[in-house]
Amino acid sequence: MVIAGEWQLSDDGVTRPILHARIHKGDGTLIAEDFLIDSGADRTAFRTGLLEQLQIPTRKPPMDIALSGIGGVSAFVLVTTVIELLRVDGSPVRVRGEFAGFTDPAATDLSVLGRDVLDNFDLILSRPRNEILLLAPRHQYRVEQT
Repeated sequence: MVIAGEWQLSDDGVTRPILHARIHKGDGTLIAEDFLIDSGADRTAFRTGLLEQLQIPTRKPPMDIALSGIGGVSAFVLVTTVIELLRVDGSPVRVRGEFAGFTDPAATDLSVLGRDVLDNFDLILSRPRNEILLLAPRHQYRVEQT
C-alpha cells in the first residue's frame, strides 16, 4: 500500500510535508483536512477549528499526559474517531484511534500527524525528489548508490 503526500508552500513562505486526509464527524460524514507530517510528534493532534467541526464528544486527558513542543505545553482534549488516508489508487486506509485536539486556537494552524499513526508505515520524506510516501506491507523501498 502506498499513500502519497506533498510538499506544500504555506502562507508564511515555508514548504512543509503535508498529507491530505478525511476525518469522520459525529454524524458519519467526512471532513477533508491537511496534516503536517511530524515524525517527532508522539501523537496526532487536531487543530482547534477541526475539533469544533467534528462535533464529537471529547474527554479530558489523564493528568499525567501533556502535549508539549517548542512553544511549551498546550491545553487539549481527547477524541475518538477515524482518520481516512487515501492510497494512490484512491482507496481509503482507515486509522481508528484516540487523538488529541488542541483547545487553544493559537496552538497551531495545522493538524499534526504524529507517530501514533506514522509508526504503522515506512515514511519517506524526500525534499530533493519532491516525494512524501507512506508505505505498508507489500511495498518496500531500497536505497541504492547511483
